[in-house]
Amino acid sequence: MSVCTHLDQIRDVAPGTGGCEECLKTGDAWLHLRQCLTCGHVGCCDDSKNKHATAHFHATQHPVIQSLEPGESWLWCYIDEMILPHELDPGGKNQSDSPATVRVNSGQSSASASESMTPSPWSLSSGLSGSMPASSGQSVNDKGMFKTICGQVRRCNRENLEPVIELAVEIAREGREGRRIGTLFTFGDADAVLERSRPLILDPLAGHSDEAKNIRDPNLRGTIKELAQLDGAFVVSDRGVVVSACRYLDAMASDVTLPFGLGSRHLAGGSISQVTDAIAIVVSESSMVRVFDDGKLIAEIIPELWLLDHHNVRLRAPYNEERAGDLAVLVAKP
Repeated sequence: MSVCTHLDQIRDVAPGTGGCEECLKTGDAWLHLRQCLTCGHVGCCDDSKNKHATAHFHATQHPVIQSLEPGESWLWCYIDEMILPHELDPGGKNQSDSPATVRVNSGQSSASASESMTPSPWSLSSGLSGSMPASSGQSVNDKGMFKTICGQVRRCNRENLEPVIELAVEIAREGREGRRIGTLFTFGDADAVLERSRPLILDPLAGHSDEAKNIRDPNLRGTIKELAQLDGAFVVSDRGVVVSACRYLDAMASDVTLPFGLGSRHLAGGSISQVTDAIAIVVSESSMVRVFDDGKLIAEIIPELWLLDHHNVRLRAPYNEERAGDLAVLVAKP
């Protein structure tokens, strides 16, 4: 169990501006806004071009931010790389009647975020670019949580893999037109995946520019949610470009063994991850998201905590469990 040690840096501050301070000065656009809870600075998220919120952290070492997006209330500590309970008041005390649980790399215990408030000296962590949760709707963006998955897979361009996983989680949570849907993403080694697959229909993404097919583009993400109702897989390159949609994966690796109860979509994902260097992210119609690498199930993401019924969990123990809000991530231990 990891507890943030920087809650004493939270102050009762109001947003300094109604938009990203630096972008307003230069006339640039931003995607989502984050407020520094030490000084009130408002900056743009890491999905924005300028990433001013993260730049502010590196310049000031103010560790904790809060999302200013409608419907969102999460907090994030850059140094500890964790999502914090949103019930914290400026003094750092948890106002919730029930403990807020944040599990990081441990499935053995849980604890209230108020158990330990003793601050420790700051240590500026390296490699934090892109680690701040960026938003999409009301979902908990899990760039801090998905780092564990990135640490497990053979090849991980974290900057581009995490938005793919986040989109899969959104599809699992939201469904489409009132019903749950299943789909599949492959990430990386796109040329090899294309060689081992074929189009089920005319590719709806063919002819569009790579810029328009970037996984971070809000319009594309909406399009993918619509296309997810169709059969076939989305093929995403290491650069975060969705190079093709509605693909039938021909790869059948005979030695891929799936946990009982997983069907053909999971078999296709596990197989393609074994015969190529791609990672497969499978959205089940049961609202589970499963990640395959090298033919093995390496992680399960449970978008709603009520789904955390162990007859649905196919990972073999031991595994690590992480939670933030109503999201749970299970990652197999190496």
